[in-house]
This record gives sequence, C-alpha cells and structure tokens, in this order.
Amino acid sequence: MATDNAPMEADSGTRRKVYGTLTVYGHCVTAALLIALSTGLVVHAFGQWRDGTVDITPDRFQFGPTYATDWLWFTLGFGVVIWLLPVFLVLMHSPRTRRSDIAVGTDEGIPALLLRQSRLIYNLTMFAVLPGLTVFMGFLLKIGVSTTDVSPVEEEIEPWWLAILLVFTFGYQAVIVVLIVLGRVRPGHIAIRHDGLHLRGYAHDAWIPWDSLFLVQPNGHWKFLAVWVGPSHRATFSSPIPLWKRFDNTVIKHGSLTDDLPFFVHVDRRPFRISPEIIDAAVEHYMENPDARRELRDPEAIARTVEVLRSHATTSWWRSQRRPVPVPRLVPGSTGRDEFLRKWSL
Repeated sequence: MATDNAPMEADSGTRRKVYGTLTVYGHCVTAALLIALSTGLVVHAFGQWRDGTVDITPDRFQFGPTYATDWLWFTLGFGVVIWLLPVFLVLMHSPRTRRSDIAVGTDEGIPALLLRQSRLIYNLTMFAVLPGLTVFMGFLLKIGVSTTDVSPVEEEIEPWWLAILLVFTFGYQAVIVVLIVLGRVRPGHIAIRHDGLHLRGYAHDAWIPWDSLFLVQPNGHWKFLAVWVGPSHRATFSSPIPLWKRFDNTVIKHGSLTDDLPFFVHVDRRPFRISPEIIDAAVEHYMENPDARRELRDPEAIARTVEVLRSHATTSWWRSQRRPVPVPRLVPGSTGRDEFLRKWSL
C-alpha cells in the first residue's frame, strides 16, 4: 500500500519524543578541555622522555630515570580515553543510521528482524578504551608503590601484596579479554521474533516472550528503550560475567525476578547507530499489534519491513538534543509492504 493511499491517523495521534538532553553540550565542552589538557601532558612527557631528564624530586619517586617513560605511558593511556570522548559523543548522540544494522536474519535459528548494535562503537570500547585504562591503572599502581615508605620488615612481604594488588587491578580486564576471545562478550542486538523479544547487550541477555509483556508500557526515556515485564512472566536473564554486572549497562533489569510485581528492562539505544525513533517504531509496532507478529515467521515479509525502516533513516549527523521528533507508525497488521502512515522529516 502506498503512503498516500494508507489510512491516516488523526493529528492528535502523532507521537513525538525528545531523544536527548542539554547536558550533552556540557559534556562536549568538558571533553574539549580534557583533550587540551591531555595533549599538553603528552607533549610534556614526550619531551622529558626524549631529553632523558626528569624534573621531579628524586626522594619522592624511587624509580628515578624511568619516571619519564612511566609518565609517557600514563599520558598515552589517559589520552586514548579522553581523545575518544568526542567520537563517542557524536556517534552515540547522532541520529544518522547505518542501514545495514537494520536487517533480516535469524536469532537462534528463528527468523527475526534484527536491530544491531554498532560494531564501530563496540571496537572502540573494547580495543581502545580498555587498553588505555589498563595502562592508566598500571601507572597509578606503580607510582603508588614507589611513593610508599617501606621498612626492612615490609620489604620481605612486598612482592606478595603487590601480586595480590596486581591480580585485583588487572583481573577485570583479563576476564573481559578472555570473554571477548571466546565470543561471550560481543556486539548485541534487538531481535524481534514471532515468539518474543531477544535483547542482547555486550554481556547481558534477556529473553521476553510476548505474553510476558505488561499491557501498559512505561513512558519512554531519551536514552533507553523501556520494556515492562508483567508478573507471572516467562522471561529469562543471563550474563557470562556474574561478578561484573556493571560492566554492561546496555541491557539493564530493574527489579527482582522473585517479586510478584512488574519490572522494567531498559535497552540503551546509544550503542546503536540507528536513529532512536526507528528503534521505537519497529519494537512498539509489534508490541502493540499481536496480529502483525505473524509476518515475523516469513523472512520475505521481514525484508520488506526492513526496507521500509531503512528508507526512513536520516542522513543528518546531528540535531538539537531537545528537538521533539515524530515517531513513525507502521500500519497495524501490515505485511511489511505498507509504508508509514505519513512522511516525516528530520
């Protein structure tokens, strides 16, 4: 059905949401100041390393001539994290959509409409920020040891407590690296299937059958796609990192599985390079229209819906963080061939 011929809703039914906050601009200013600071530190440390001189009180740091090299590693680790701030801000707050991240595929062998998290943002997080933080923490640990007054008795036990400290300091990163190699930590997705929603974060996994959704969904948050799970549900949650639950905040469960009350599941939309209103349009369409879920058994019908979603992807790199934007609606009960009820601009 063509857009012009589709049944139109009343104007009052148009949904508009704000997908941002003015604090983002404050983050940008802070990031610019930190980038200037880290650049100055790197230049200063590199000059010390090149000249082989350390302008520091020798009684305070016992590592002497190696301190310039340590300082360089510190500033490089600090700089890697800081210099990526504008990249994260632009990528994670831009409405621009990478069309190939909206795809038809399979989830656990079942046909599904897939909304994939950005591989680029994942790679930057894991392979740039994580090593940078490791170097930064290593420098702080070394300086902390070097500035500690050690008595002759304590020198005998120093290697032991230092080894324990190293295990706790770098154990987190080591576990993450192993899980990345094993494929347990990887870019996630939202899989919309005929039998439910599969919400996959970097490390958390949530499976929510359609009949476990609460009838009334919560008001949307600018950062999260919120799904309300009702009592007597059949939803399941798992994580390969049970001791590091705060590592992955892309899929968050608020509430206890044992409570006989509804609880929320939040999916962070920022790691997706998909316009947030398109994510909401796709998910809410099948949440609100049970009859439309039948098309999710047919890959060809899913592919047509994918093309509709892709055709409405914006090419804009930025927009006001407080600008209300329309959330499009798919025609209830469509087979994927129908267009959205009305054209909308970003």
